[in-house]
Amino acid sequence: MLDWKKLLKKIPSKVQITKTHFYEVVWIDAFTSGDVMGETRFDKRQIAIKKHMSPKLTVITYLHEVLHAISGEHEAELTEKQVLALEKAFYYFLKSNNIFKETE
Repeated sequence: MLDWKKLLKKIPSKVQITKTHFYEVVWIDAFTSGDVMGETRFDKRQIAIKKHMSPKLTVITYLHEVLHAISGEHEAELTEKQVLALEKAFYYFLKSNNIFKETE
């Protein structure tokens, strides 16, 4: 089982997307549209995350927006539908001993 609170605390203030491009992670009280939980701001190189969500929803939203940043910076041009499909794999990637084994 994942410790979402622990992962939430590990979200950095900036994340490197390319060799030279970093995206600042900013926390927002609310977005104009009430159903928005996060957004990638390509012009400012920011990932904006809504405050006060559950730890699990916050981590998933952060990773979702990181995928958008990767897609944009590397010209993959993933659609929202494709990002949402990839999002379903996050839980499995984050599990211990799945894509990387634990150190012994």
